[in-house]
Parts: sequence; C-alpha cells; structure tokens
Amino acid sequence: MASTPHSTKSSPVKGRQRAQVQDPLDQAGFVSKGDVKLLDPKTQKAYYEKIVERYMKFCNDYSNDLDAAFASLPKNRSEDSTRNPPVPTAPVVARDPSSRHAQPASMQNKSVRPENMTDSAAKDLSVLLLSLRKLREGVIATASKTPVAFSQQVHIFCIRTGILASHPPSYYPPLKRLLQVLHEPSNPLSESDLHEFTAYLILDYACRQNELHPAFDLRAKSKNDFEFNNTTIDHVLAALMHDNWVQFWKSGRGVDGYTRSLMSWAEGFVRRRALKTIARAYLSVDLSYIIESCTGTEDGCTWDDLVEKEGMGWKLEGNKVIIRIRKPAIKAK
Repeated sequence: MASTPHSTKSSPVKGRQRAQVQDPLDQAGFVSKGDVKLLDPKTQKAYYEKIVERYMKFCNDYSNDLDAAFASLPKNRSEDSTRNPPVPTAPVVARDPSSRHAQPASMQNKSVRPENMTDSAAKDLSVLLLSLRKLREGVIATASKTPVAFSQQVHIFCIRTGILASHPPSYYPPLKRLLQVLHEPSNPLSESDLHEFTAYLILDYACRQNELHPAFDLRAKSKNDFEFNNTTIDHVLAALMHDNWVQFWKSGRGVDGYTRSLMSWAEGFVRRRALKTIARAYLSVDLSYIIESCTGTEDGCTWDDLVEKEGMGWKLEGNKVIIRIRKPAIKAK
C-alpha cells in the first residue's frame, strides 16, 4: 500500500503573514557599530538623495505648521549635549506601578494613545536626524576617498536640519568639523557659506553655551581672517554682554529661521534678567510692559505662560501687575 505523501500546502496562518516593509533609511546602520553599508561613496550619495527626498516630504506633510513640526522633539535643554538619539526608537513600556520610579498613569498610557501631529512629526524628524548621523559617520570614515565637496554638502545639510530641530548633537559636531577641517585651502567653502556658518557657531557659543569669550574671539579672528561682518551678531553679543533685553529682542526681528532657532536658546536667560531688573525697580507695572520686556512683543505670550515658565509670585489685578506691596508708613508717636 502506497504511503500518503506529505502535503506541501502551507498553513493558512503562515500564508497570511507578510514580510514587514523596511524603511529605506533604516537599511543602513551606524559605522561606529560595525555596519559597512555606508563605507562606499556611491552608496553614500544614493543614501543622501533618499534623505533629501524624505526631508522634502517632511516639509510638505507638515507645511501647515512647519515650525511646530521642527520643535516637536522632546527636549531637556539641561542635557541637550548628551541626548542622542533625540527620541526613543522603541515603544514606551509601562513600568510596574509599585516601582519607586514608576511613571504617572498619563505617561504609562502614552504608547496606546492615538498619535497627534507632534508625535508623528517627532518620529519622522528623529528618523531624519538619525539617518544624517549614519551618513556623516560613513563620510568621516571614508574621508580619504569621499570627495571633500560632497562631505561639505552632507555636513551643511546636517547643520541646517539640526539647527531647525534645536538638537545640538545633530548640528554642533558637524558645524565644528565643517569650519575647522573641511574648509581647506584646496577645497574652501564659498564666501557666503563661510560667513553663514561662522555666524551660527558664534551664536551657539553665546546663546546656547553661554560662553561669550569664545564667541567674541571667533568674531575677532574671523574679521581678521576673511573680513567677517554681521550686524545681527554684533547686536546679539552686545545685548548679552550688557543684559540689554530690549536690544536682544530687536536683534531677533526679521532674521531667518536658523538664526532665530539659535537665538532662542538665550531667551530664558534674557527673560529672567528682565524680570529681575523689573522686580528691583518697580512696585507695580502694566502687564503689557512685562510681556514686551520678556518676549519683545506686546502679544508674545500670556501672563499664565510667564507664571508657568518662571514661577513668579506676583499678582495680576486687571492689567496691572503687583510686584511688591507698599508697606504702610509707621506713624510717629
């Protein structure tokens, strides 16, 4: 009796399974972690073109509020230099509520809540920044065979995207390398690029790192080396040096998005200096004066925003802010 042949038909469950489509930007890994895909200049150029295409898609998808999309990364500005990658790539796992370090219930349920625009933009922006980091690692590792012009192009793209995202690990290292290594006599940056990125580095020193000495030194050296001249830089440095918040807010009017993003790192410092000065000088002031002094415009933010950001104990009575209550005079006996 002939034996019954084994059936070659796959099970229904296995037949319904589909291979997960991998993001083209995830197909390459980090050179620093042993991945070799981006050690070939041709592959680097193809990968760069995919990043540019994804960047254009990002700008188109969030064109209704692009500023909010670039500001969507969760930030802890006291630890900005160590946060890389910018957002977690794995889903958030709720901790045991009995744990001493358990997250609040609202945070524990974050992974199952529907995504909003900010969540979606943060994920997309994180993919872009991580992909640029992968590419930059590859370009640096193959510096001897990768054309300098292409390396400059990659670093410039990293810098501009990182600045708009307010993510220093994505823009500060390539900014330093662009000016100090890739700007070489045989392949110099264009005059406009040299002036532009020098201004960004000066602003980063002064506004984010609160280091005025390196900022003034770089400005003086750049003036001597290639006649660097930037009125906005001059006004910002003078405003920060003299605690002149009026000049600081005026300096930020009409600037481009990159300059505005870098200047924003100093806004908290300038706002607090303005509030301390007002507190020493006045018993009460108009609310509009407080808002304008702290933001540069009469409608820059609300009173509630200021109270939340600075934890002020002042009282608002109508349109008047009471800073200190005048003590009644003591009558002589």
